[in-house]
Amino acid sequence: MMQSHLFIIDPLEELNLPLDSSLRMARALAARGHRIFFTTIRDLSWRSGRSAASARSVEATFSGDDVRPALSAKKAHPLTDFQAIHMRKDPPFDLSYIEATWLLDSVAAKVHVYNHPAALRNFNEKVSILLFPDDIRPALVSSDTTEIIEFIEKTCAGDAVIKPLALFGGRGVERIRIGGKGLDTGEAAKLITTMTRDGADKRMVQPFDERVFDGEVRAFCLGGEPIAWCLKKPAHGEFLANTRAGATLEAYKPSPEELARVKNVASRLALFGIHVVGFDLIAGFISEINLTSPRLLLPAGDLPTERAVYERLALWLERDTETAVKP
Repeated sequence: MMQSHLFIIDPLEELNLPLDSSLRMARALAARGHRIFFTTIRDLSWRSGRSAASARSVEATFSGDDVRPALSAKKAHPLTDFQAIHMRKDPPFDLSYIEATWLLDSVAAKVHVYNHPAALRNFNEKVSILLFPDDIRPALVSSDTTEIIEFIEKTCAGDAVIKPLALFGGRGVERIRIGGKGLDTGEAAKLITTMTRDGADKRMVQPFDERVFDGEVRAFCLGGEPIAWCLKKPAHGEFLANTRAGATLEAYKPSPEELARVKNVASRLALFGIHVVGFDLIAGFISEINLTSPRLLLPAGDLPTERAVYERLALWLERDTETAVKP
């Protein structure tokens, strides 16, 4: 049965075409005979007297292996016109993002939304790792300068990484060292107070692991099962394993321990409607759970492997979408 899939994405001109997974997911679904539509958060609306929100969207068609689609004119569609909706807008996870999930709630009982809008609101990509204490390094979420400094000194041996909770792609992530050749306590207190806006913003703090220089593992899971892995190698002298910071992607074969850990956590998240999820791991431990718009499935260039992974992904989405509750 032909299905209609709506992708809520960033504007096409802002996407990183060599690495973008949303377009490749859409192309793989189109290759199986399904209709593909794109929209943005700005094009979502809900009018009184109507049972569900709508999206002004464009229909996309793909040609061969070209990831860039041809687009129709924009047209308004009720969200109930679609069998599946893919929330693929990149963070920041701000009020605009939350507003979009409110509108997606209007069809969450009738249309498969990947990932479920309630789960997108309830599971923060940084904070949610604390739900799985056996699978992570020690971590603290706080905005209290004194508590953060004590955690860095006692739990992180004076060397920590500190992250904002709602950004992505390494934005706002800092390494803080206290003592030795690092900052003294007073300097660290001033810096942390500035970072938290005098306690207004919370931060995630974890021990800095120098093994990140060897790379950070990305695992991509679908329906609780890992389907793709890659290694994100930071640029020389950098610790941020993000492509926007110059990191490169390499093929990666997970250890049995990594595979078991990721599969266990992914299967538990799937119970909450989190079916499309990416994990970042450093030295075998989960450091972040990407559920708003997980990307970076594979290094670029290996077309046979890419084609096989995305065909598997499209087949799973097709079969899962068939179980959607009909209006």
